Amino acid sequence: CQSVSSHKLFDHVVLVFIFLNCITIALERPNIQPHSTERIFLGVSNYVFTVIFLAEMAIKVVALGFCFGKQSYLQSSWNVLDGVLVFVSLVDILVSLAYSGGNRILGILRVLRLLRTLRPLVISRAPGLKLVVETLITSLRPIGNIVLICCAFFIVFGILGVQLFKGKFYHCEGPNTKNITNKSDCLLANYSWIRRKYNFDNLIQQALMSLFVLSCKDGWVNIMYDGLDAVGVDQQPVRNHNPWMLLYFISFLLIVSFFVLNMFVGVVVENFHKCRQDQEEEEARLREEKRLKIIEKKRRAKQRPYYADYSTPRLTIHTLCTSHYLDLFITFIICINVFTMSIEHYNQPLYLEEVLKYCNYVFTFIFVIEALLKLVAFGIHRFFKDWNQLDIAIVALSIMGIILEELKMSAALPINPTIIRIMRVLRIARLKLLKMATGMRSLLDTVMQALPQLQVGNLGLLFMLLFFIYAALGVELFGKLCNDSNPCEGLSRHATFENFGMAFLTLFRVSTGDNWNGIMKQDTLRECHPEERHCLAYLPWVSPIYFVTFVLMAQFVLVNVVVAVLMKHLEES
Repeated sequence: CQSVSSHKLFDHVVLVFIFLNCITIALERPNIQPHSTERIFLGVSNYVFTVIFLAEMAIKVVALGFCFGKQSYLQSSWNVLDGVLVFVSLVDILVSLAYSGGNRILGILRVLRLLRTLRPLVISRAPGLKLVVETLITSLRPIGNIVLICCAFFIVFGILGVQLFKGKFYHCEGPNTKNITNKSDCLLANYSWIRRKYNFDNLIQQALMSLFVLSCKDGWVNIMYDGLDAVGVDQQPVRNHNPWMLLYFISFLLIVSFFVLNMFVGVVVENFHKCRQDQEEEEARLREEKRLKIIEKKRRAKQRPYYADYSTPRLTIHTLCTSHYLDLFITFIICINVFTMSIEHYNQPLYLEEVLKYCNYVFTFIFVIEALLKLVAFGIHRFFKDWNQLDIAIVALSIMGIILEELKMSAALPINPTIIRIMRVLRIARLKLLKMATGMRSLLDTVMQALPQLQVGNLGLLFMLLFFIYAALGVELFGKLCNDSNPCEGLSRHATFENFGMAFLTLFRVSTGDNWNGIMKQDTLRECHPEERHCLAYLPWVSPIYFVTFVLMAQFVLVNVVVAVLMKHLEES
């Protein structure tokens, strides 16, 4: 067992099963029929993966020991997480077998299986990703003081909001509320006296949630105007009744949203940098080795240039291709080419279309000649380096586009061949190669050299895992929320949790800060009616935790850490 658990192949096999398990989790949908083939397949796959991960746990326990010893199974927090997930999976299977009809309360245990997607973070073959996760966790420990400051400001403004607005965020809803002044008038008119979703009736459940929406600056204006219109307890709101309440909301935005939360982000970033200091020496050593290799390569090149044995015609072509004037000429041609593409428009005259077509032929011919000259000057090996690969690809696409247009094959292709010509715009990237643009060329080269050393790729993978977990969790929680008899307002055909793909796109929309509070307020916080079969009574408690934790991690932590890593390497460059 020790030899098996320590073998690299063991990690690879586990990764494959985790990947397959993630695919089956992504296939889950709320509208799958109970006894369909798809449901049977997903149920059997759940049993299979539970047995596999149970076997993995057993092998590690036998190899390392369970709880005694420095290297025992329970000494690693990641192994503890694995053990908890295996235990939850076993409980989930027992519950599903005991309640064939499905127990909705205990069925939430199935959601915890989604945490198994964190298992790739501890595979020894992905040390960079594991390092990023551990760095993020350790960087969150020293920020207790700033968290206390944030909580203190939220509690102070929350208590103040309760004192100012408790019982005042109600309004009468009906066809004609012009003469309604209070709750009694509203009920006498057979209208509905409704409390707004975001209010300050109590501190924990209402005021803090409303303040968090204010701090995210998404939909905060509506809450502010509700506060300005508030008159009193059981009183109908009056437009701009108390404009002085504006001071409460503006002061909260200035103090908490603009100052305290940004200070929180700054502390996270600063501690992230401190936790990465252990990597600095190793990265510096790698950079020094790369620099010495470049110096050695240049030294060897000075001994005898590669073009020393060229014939006179080829040497002349090489001198032309390395000339500063050729760069200027090609840059001028690229600018003219971009200009001719920019004047193309809808319903353009026939003569302009002909002129642009022949201009395309001329530019393509010039770029083909340039590519052939450089191919002769540098040879195949040296030509297909740096940005010449992009050049030859764009030339090939341009020739392909011309051939397809002339052969009139647009009807037989899935896309319009004229779109291929748009790829020529990428030639403007060759401006980087100009010898006179030394600053821009140096900056881009430095960034390209620093990217392999960055943890941005690992952070991107961490983003994907975060989105995967919350998307699958959203399908489990909100997949049956909207139906024909109970339509949603915030969720729509463009933003829904009915399947994994749409849930993923909806979470991407939430991560950009677009109407996430509207989705939560209008749909997930609504109360269940007796006739609704698929409504979950605990959603008003679970959905704020779901959206708040996702917004905190996606908007406040991970995005700012990515920016911090990039800025650090640019500063070093």
